[in-house]
Amino acid sequence: MNEHGFIKSVHNKLSKEVYKWKIHDTYTGGVPDAFYAGPAGVLFVEYKYIPKLPSRNNTSLNFKISQLQIQWLQNALDYPLKVALIIGHQSSGYILTRSFDSKVTKEDFITGHYSVSSIAKWIEEQTLP
Repeated sequence: MNEHGFIKSVHNKLSKEVYKWKIHDTYTGGVPDAFYAGPAGVLFVEYKYIPKLPSRNNTSLNFKISQLQIQWLQNALDYPLKVALIIGHQSSGYILTRSFDSKVTKEDFITGHYSVSSIAKWIEEQTLP
């Protein structure tokens, strides 16, 4: 699986009531990967995909988020908009809603990850009543 496939697997689990838009902006740096909307609000999500977890539990994941992406997410929080960084690996992911430049270790991921279905449910909780 790759990032595109991971995002698609989340989108396939979402309720039809959630509007989803896979953003592809080649003109503005830092724009998140996806926009979700529903009666309860909107959510922007930046996705990162890790094909392989590190071997050591205390090793930080290398999910390569750019400073422009961090800045965009942090600025959106000031408006205030709902935003998240979701780090995917196989069929699960780790959700960050603050401190997008935080270090996330393999142990953090293992103890705090959500299934793809749970990620879709979380998105629905942000956008549906």
